[in-house]
Amino acid sequence: MKRVLTAAAILAALALSAIAQDDWYRARDERYRGEEWRPHIFTHVKMDLDHVWSAQYAAGRERARLDKTKDELVQIQNDYDHGRWDNGIINDVIDSIRKSANDERLSERDRGVLADDVNRIHDFQYRHNHGR
Repeated sequence: MKRVLTAAAILAALALSAIAQDDWYRARDERYRGEEWRPHIFTHVKMDLDHVWSAQYAAGRERARLDKTKDELVQIQNDYDHGRWDNGIINDVIDSIRKSANDERLSERDRGVLADDVNRIHDFQYRHNHGR
């Protein structure tokens, strides 16, 4: 009987986790509707990285790379908010997120989220650099 209850509790926890995941993806989709996300793109991408890469997935060197990328996203957002722009750091962030987007340990859905983030940053960078 104790095993059955334990198994039921584990299954319930997994089901709740799956529901929470779906809610996060829906909330992310809502966040990117319209154009209001653009001034805060780097903050939103950092939130995506925080969600997609939990400590259980990333190995030591990879976790260090991701932590550096998150720090750079915070720096870029702060710089952008204060009228500063550094294509070099933005390119480094794009490359780092692209590496994560190609990591087959992630679900296809999460790889899609990160690939979308790469495209959004690249598009944002292009528009900024070309005045569009």
